[in-house]
Amino acid sequence: MGRDAELTAVRRAVRGAGLIVAGPAGVGKTRLVDEVACDVRLRATAALSAIPLGVMAPFLPSVDPSPLAMLSAARTALAGRVVVVDDVHLLDDASAGLLHLLVAHREAVVVATLRSGERAPDPVVALWKDELLPRIELEPLGRDAVVEVLETVLGGAVDSATAERLWTASAGNMLLLREMHFAAQWVSHGGVWSLDGPLPLSARLVELIEAHLAAVPDDDRRLLELLAFGEPLDLPASEALDGLVVVSEEGLRLAHPLYGEVLRAQCPPLRKRNHQRHLASVLDDPLRVAVLRLDSGTADDPALLLTAARLACATGDVGLAERLARAAWSVGGGVEAGRLFAEVLTFSDRPEEAEEVFAMVATDDDPVEVLAVRAMNLGWGLGRSEEAAALVEMSVVRANLLFDAGRYDEARALLDGTDPAEAALLALIDVVQGRYVGPFPLIAPRPGIPLGTETVRTAEVFVHAVHGDLRTAERLARQALADCAEWHSMRSSWLVSLGSILQALGRLEDARSVLREARPARPFVRLCLLACVEAQLGNDARAVLAEAEELVPQGMMPYRSGLWLARIWAGGASPFDAAADVRARGEHASEAVLLHEAVRLGRAREAAVRLRELAETTTGLLVPLYSRHAEALVRNDSAALAEVAAGFDAAGMVLHAAEAAAASGDRALFGRLVERCQGARTPALAGMAAPGLTRREREVAGLAARGMTNREIAESLVISVRTVDNHLSNAYAKLGIGTRAELAETLGR
Repeated sequence: MGRDAELTAVRRAVRGAGLIVAGPAGVGKTRLVDEVACDVRLRATAALSAIPLGVMAPFLPSVDPSPLAMLSAARTALAGRVVVVDDVHLLDDASAGLLHLLVAHREAVVVATLRSGERAPDPVVALWKDELLPRIELEPLGRDAVVEVLETVLGGAVDSATAERLWTASAGNMLLLREMHFAAQWVSHGGVWSLDGPLPLSARLVELIEAHLAAVPDDDRRLLELLAFGEPLDLPASEALDGLVVVSEEGLRLAHPLYGEVLRAQCPPLRKRNHQRHLASVLDDPLRVAVLRLDSGTADDPALLLTAARLACATGDVGLAERLARAAWSVGGGVEAGRLFAEVLTFSDRPEEAEEVFAMVATDDDPVEVLAVRAMNLGWGLGRSEEAAALVEMSVVRANLLFDAGRYDEARALLDGTDPAEAALLALIDVVQGRYVGPFPLIAPRPGIPLGTETVRTAEVFVHAVHGDLRTAERLARQALADCAEWHSMRSSWLVSLGSILQALGRLEDARSVLREARPARPFVRLCLLACVEAQLGNDARAVLAEAEELVPQGMMPYRSGLWLARIWAGGASPFDAAADVRARGEHASEAVLLHEAVRLGRAREAAVRLRELAETTTGLLVPLYSRHAEALVRNDSAALAEVAAGFDAAGMVLHAAEAAAASGDRALFGRLVERCQGARTPALAGMAAPGLTRREREVAGLAARGMTNREIAESLVISVRTVDNHLSNAYAKLGIGTRAELAETLGR
């Protein structure tokens, strides 16, 4: 996999003079040339390199042992053949000379593998130096190819963090990746595979790496071990370590991350502690020193541990920050250490534990920043909003809690917008109410308070997404996700946020992929999105919806529109009931989205008037497009629908664009758009497959194709079961089918 260009080059070379395939050990050179249909396959080894023509033994005469006779016999035996030679750098001089002779006189086609950096016999070097054979460098596989390999082997998606770990550790080397895969403890969550435990090291992998390290003198071995525990280090490197270490701007590093894994695993406990203590005594980086002290059992300075914990927070490594803050508290760090420990637990989405520690270290003069984090933990994490509001007088914190409760006007009354944090919250209120005009306020990051920084980033992405600038929202969410690689709870939150954006863009397979990977502590929002995505892919998502319904949180009103979307698509709920609910709370941005869902489901006439009002009175970027979509459908205006499709396509909403194109009747336009819809199966797309059905027949048929019974359809649409029976009978007759299975197939399900 991932070798299409190289495979083409090898197969083309067989039709010419041949090829040299060079690359580091384990990169896949032998596997590549295994694809060559050849007459002779030779494997050079270090043992045979001491024997003249040793690799050619099968072609040598047994009666005349003279060198000239043996050379002539081997030349005759190989003439006119396709010869593959593995590890050509290990050939003896006589065999290398024979190979050069065969190529120079065009007597044989030679395809050979060569390990980069190894000294090869002069006749072999001359093959590419004198341009007798072309040479290609086989590079390690890139990240995407590594993911493809893992997903093919495992038979399912791989968690992106796991893929990143294995790609980084293997550096794209197939031999290393293969060994790590076989040693790994794999677990599957919702069809997504991830590593259970530390980076896997098989016995064979350890042996392979130890073979590289075996010839290193003891003094240099000690240097390698010091690097394994404390790289980078400002130390000189000896020639004996060539290929094992590299010099970077920060200092000396091990050449491969797996060297460090093996060195640490093989180091005896006493020597390991001695290395860690020595490094802690000579380094001046408080974070690295604190970790070394902790690992060696000599962490007794709470001030050092607190400083290191704050530095870990600033880098986003919340897991390490928790470990350091817990240690600081346990060795006498007092109230300050307890506060930081509680805050880190809040960052880790463990609200019960965080509040327990907050309560233990609470004082009458707690700083307002500490009270703010505790209040957010009480309100967001534990749903104790009234207690949170009573805890702190900060207007922005109280307004945040009111915002989550859907009390937008009360929240607005507490803010004047002069402070950037207040301006950000006002932007949230404005966008929900359809009054946002931008830009989002510029707020400087606060590295010491990562939760505050991520809260601001979350708000900015939410504002752009709700306002209709989905491309910007996606870009910001992906950047935030990349920045949270070591913050697992926040990473899951960003995966859910990205999934929401991708679902809104209509990229359903992409959305499903990131939502399956996310494992938030509170999965309500994720389940709502997943139910909506599965339903729009034509699958029965009622079980996922039911699971979400059991987890509806108290408060968090601005995010309830996602539940309505899931109910509409997976449960057949009325989009007009949903729109009325959010309108009553003044959430006009969500009202426009939900009314447009009615348009997508064939009820444009009922939604058109209110959408026109919203387009005239709100600031959402997409609301005018929603309104034009409804009006074009009401008028059955093909040209206007094609323009609407172009508008949605420009906004990145390819599924919406394809649905408008389907209604326009322009099959060429529809064909170009639907190819990019990632398998979506919505009623509007089915309209192109079943143009003879009425709106109500298509609506009933779509619900039946999703697996709903006639009674469930009747309850959803508030019609009688007999009416459902009649609509289905009419649909069957018009489509020339007789079963639900045929109906699903006809509608593209």
